[in-house]
Amino acid sequence: MRRMWSIAGWMALAAILCAQGFATGIERHVKDGDRDLVYLSSQPLASRKPAPVLVFLHGNETASVEMVRSYFRQWEQAAREQGWNLVLPWNAGAYSFASDAGVRAITAILDDFARHEQVDRQRVFLAGHGDGAPAVFYALSRSPDRWAAGLAIGGDVGRVIDSNRLFAGNAATIPILWVYEEERLSALQQSISRLQSAGLNLRLLAADEFTVTDSVAWLKPHFAESMPVRVDYETGSPEFTQAFWIHIRAFDFHLRNDALDSTRVDPGTGAFLRLGGFGYDPAGGGPGLRVKWLPENYKGPLRKEDTIVSIGGTMIEDSRHYGEFMEAQRESRDVGIIVLRDGKSVRLETRIVIPHREEEETARVHAEYMRDSGEIMLVSRGVRALAVTVPAAWAPVKLSWNGLDVAGAAGAGCWTLVDGEPKAAKGCAASEATPEASKPVPSGRPAKRTAQGGAKAGLR
Repeated sequence: MRRMWSIAGWMALAAILCAQGFATGIERHVKDGDRDLVYLSSQPLASRKPAPVLVFLHGNETASVEMVRSYFRQWEQAAREQGWNLVLPWNAGAYSFASDAGVRAITAILDDFARHEQVDRQRVFLAGHGDGAPAVFYALSRSPDRWAAGLAIGGDVGRVIDSNRLFAGNAATIPILWVYEEERLSALQQSISRLQSAGLNLRLLAADEFTVTDSVAWLKPHFAESMPVRVDYETGSPEFTQAFWIHIRAFDFHLRNDALDSTRVDPGTGAFLRLGGFGYDPAGGGPGLRVKWLPENYKGPLRKEDTIVSIGGTMIEDSRHYGEFMEAQRESRDVGIIVLRDGKSVRLETRIVIPHREEEETARVHAEYMRDSGEIMLVSRGVRALAVTVPAAWAPVKLSWNGLDVAGAAGAGCWTLVDGEPKAAKGCAASEATPEASKPVPSGRPAKRTAQGGAKAGLR
């Protein structure tokens, strides 16, 4: 039986494509702060009209130059047959695509590509394979106004759910297809359930084979709205504060609003046993939890094929029960565990650890243009200052923020709303808002800065 495309399979196809002489793409560089970002893009299309763009995130974040060019060849033909441009970022191991640094890199690369070629901004697609698959979910959540649809092939979205930064509300209108290997369903079920419960526009496909042509065919029908009448955006990061026509200019997490819950995909408690990393079969039967995998050079107290039968006096029935037990933990504490090893009981002292979660507090804005009444209704929490860009087609429009009328007939352009100010101010310059408006900082907290790595070498 043929399987879903593996790295080896794609590399074999790449060799064929290379022999047929397909283009290897243009190497481009763009500065993003102190980072030199590198990407491959298609040769210019014969037509100079705006064209769709497919961004592909390869599944090997430390891929060699040769492998990156092979990935490009694999996707180039299918994209060009549709009249699309292909963009393939190369991270050279300097950052993960499934991170804030990765999203900043992807958006900077897209902006740079748009300076070289005409882009149909309603048809910009994101696809990822393997380790690039979870980055699709992450990027769509962080920067939803960039994408028409997302496609994740393989991988495990659990890593971005665990980041505590995956907000389903942000990407609720973007179609996402996750193609996974059917035999991995038991291992992926928890991630799938959490994504579905959060309300993402998610479609699932268990497939033994899913080709590049299949990928392009699924993405092709989708379009993004140029100016959606409804925007919902949640964030806890000063680096990601804008979606479509809404821009959070300053945070204040003391400004609560019970009408707006969080849309975060629930990562659970993340509780773990401080035993060093170990692996087990999520569908494994009992009694107890059998250790199936230990990392190379493991220095902890476990041995492969140990069976954990008791934690802090609670008998562990099987893998499912272990997961439920750990999810029920609410505080870190020292515990003793009983392990069966070679038919004998061994007691080990360890600790249940509840990890610190990033971005625990967030701000959220729900904004909607009511065409019949000529009104933009804004509901927010955690927001001290907000910028709203009114399209000419909607103007003049009434602005209502958390039940208060702040503008009776706002014209086209940017308007600034500040908590405590009775009226919106025309314009969005920092001097017209609060002093912190141009640099959103959570109330009472320093701005968090993410270290930036750099890929200095080109594709040679």
